[in-house]
Amino acid sequence: MTQPRYTLTITCRRPSNRARDDFHVQPERIARTLATFIGGAAELTLTARTARLTVADLSQLPNPKYWQQRMGDVLDCLWMNVPRIRGDYQLPSPVRFDIRETAA
Repeated sequence: MTQPRYTLTITCRRPSNRARDDFHVQPERIARTLATFIGGAAELTLTARTARLTVADLSQLPNPKYWQQRMGDVLDCLWMNVPRIRGDYQLPSPVRFDIRETAA
């Protein structure tokens, strides 16, 4: 029997920018930041209103709090305004988590 694998998607409102221009959201910068903080099969999609992080092929059931902080790390490094309270990133509300089991 094969072990289940999981895909996690976190969606929230897009945080405001701390930068004056768009250097921080260029595709190559997003890819480098994801590789540094998450690695593997991860994708970050930024629209005018939302930020969506998708991490595929996780071997264990994901811990939402852990992944919320990882997304906060990525957005902070992309010059987005993600406040911290007692050291924890606070993604803009509402934050939606979607965890799906995938075929191994």
